[in-house]
Amino acid sequence: MRISLIVASKLALLATLAVVSTTSAAENAPADAPAVPAKPRRFHVGISGGVAYHTVRIPTVIPTEYAAATLGIHAGYNVTERLSIGLDLSTIEKDMGRDGPFQMFDPGLAPQAGCNNCEPPPFGGWVKNTTAVFGTLGPRVEFTPFGKEGLYIGATAGLAFLWGVDSIYGFGGSGRLGYRVNIADVLGLALEAGAQAQTFGSGAYTTAPYGMVLFRPYF
Repeated sequence: MRISLIVASKLALLATLAVVSTTSAAENAPADAPAVPAKPRRFHVGISGGVAYHTVRIPTVIPTEYAAATLGIHAGYNVTERLSIGLDLSTIEKDMGRDGPFQMFDPGLAPQAGCNNCEPPPFGGWVKNTTAVFGTLGPRVEFTPFGKEGLYIGATAGLAFLWGVDSIYGFGGSGRLGYRVNIADVLGLALEAGAQAQTFGSGAYTTAPYGMVLFRPYF
């Protein structure tokens, strides 16, 4: 499952419109109008992207480590200015290939360029090239000790899945540390670092320290 660029562009457009609307309302308000407390914005959605260093130990892939893109999307509710809860989906994706139907997949055999004149692959047979998608879906909890902005810590735990080279499921979790700033009342940006791990039973597991940028509109 790839995180759609269409979703990212719509969220960016929504945040831009919200910022423009807020700025316009402030400019049009009478100078002597009484101050009105801002309405708390409890709900948020977010997208994130960055780089992870992935260690993979599963039966269908040769024991390997590599750098890969990590993408995420989440939504949640601010219980207080310091505590938020929600749902998070994060993925690490890597193109892989193999030389034969009974061999393990190898990120080093991934195709380096597209093919403009290739014939469509026949139905059936074995998979030579694919995109491995390692994902984690579960509740997300964040705590910001100093209020809505500043340092925060967080964690996610839930369902781990692997699609592409195989379809297996297990348990995954991650811990994170970041720093958040609010560009406007309706928009936040953050730099985040953390690590995630997945286990699929029978000694199969993955680990991945990562760094990413997070974009979060508030509603």
